[in-house]
Amino acid sequence: MQVPSRLWVKTFPLVPKIFSGASWKINTTEKVLYLTFDDGPTPKVTHWVLEELEKRQAKATFFCLGKNVEAHPQLFNEIQSQGHSVGNHTFNHVDGWQTSQHDYIKDIYIGLKVVFNLDMFIYTVV
Repeated sequence: MQVPSRLWVKTFPLVPKIFSGASWKINTTEKVLYLTFDDGPTPKVTHWVLEELEKRQAKATFFCLGKNVEAHPQLFNEIQSQGHSVGNHTFNHVDGWQTSQHDYIKDIYIGLKVVFNLDMFIYTVV
C-alpha cells in the first residue's frame, strides 16, 4: 500500500528538543553513506551483516527490537563490541496505524528500557 504524500509525517518538532543529544541533521560537503539495519538482532542475518561490515571496515547503526535483544543478548553485545551504534526500534514492532497511541508509546518505552537499560518514564505509560 502506498501512503499518499499528504499523510507523510515528519518528526514532530518537539522530539528533537526532548532528545537534544541525538543527531537529527548533519550538514556536510562530504559524500557519506549511513547504513542502518532494523528489527534485529536475529542470529542468521545479523551475523552475516556483521561479517560483511567487517570485511569492508564499515560501521552501521542497528535499530533493535527489545524482544530480539532479550532473546539474543550476546549478539546484541557483539554488535556494540564491534563499534556499531544501536538504537531503539520499539519492543514488539507494533503497527502504528492499528495500535492506540498509549500502547504504541508504551511499546517504545519498553524498547528503550531493554535496548538502553533505561527505567525512565516507564511508570507514566503502564
